[in-house]
Amino acid sequence: MSARATQAADNYLVGYFVEDEDILAATKATRQAGLPIYDCYTPFPVHGLEAAQGLPRSWMTYACFLLALTGFLTSLFMQSYTQAIETPLWSGWPLNVGGKPFLPLTSFVPVLFELAVLFAGVGTALTLLAFLGLYPGQKPKFTLPGTTDDRFALVLDTAAAGFDESKARELMQRHGASEISWVAPNR
Repeated sequence: MSARATQAADNYLVGYFVEDEDILAATKATRQAGLPIYDCYTPFPVHGLEAAQGLPRSWMTYACFLLALTGFLTSLFMQSYTQAIETPLWSGWPLNVGGKPFLPLTSFVPVLFELAVLFAGVGTALTLLAFLGLYPGQKPKFTLPGTTDDRFALVLDTAAAGFDESKARELMQRHGASEISWVAPNR
C-alpha cells in the first residue's frame, strides 16, 4: 500500500468554510456526487444541514415521549396509592377535605404535568449524553481549530467506499473552501 493510500485510510479529509451558505452548498453537492460524508462541524446550527447530509429523523423525540409517559404514570400511581389504595402494609393518607372524593383526579393534574416534564427533561438529557458517549474524561474524536469560533468544517470519510480525493478537493474548492487538509483522529 502506498504512503498516500495509508494516509487516506487513517485520516479524514476536511474542508473548512467561512460562510454557512458555502458549507450547505458543498454538503449538498458532496452528497449528490456520492462522496461519503462523515460529519459537519459548525459554530452554530445551520438550517437544512442535516437534510443536506441525509441524516434520518432523530429517535430522541420518541425517547422523550416515553420518558414523559413514565413520569406521568409514576405520578399517577404514587398519588393514587397514597390517597385511596388500602393494602395490609400501607393504608395511604385518604383526606376528606370539604366533602371532596378520596381520589380527586383533577387535583392531581399539576403534579402529573410537573413529573412528566421532569422525567422528560432530565431523562432526555441523560439519554442523549449516554448515547453520544459524552461523559467525563471522553476525548474528542477530532481537533478542528476554529470550528467553535467562526469556521465550518465538512469532514469526509476516506475509508468508506466511493471516496475520490481529487473529486472531493475539486468539489470543495468550487464551493468556496478556504482550506482543505488531512486530519488524523485523536488517539
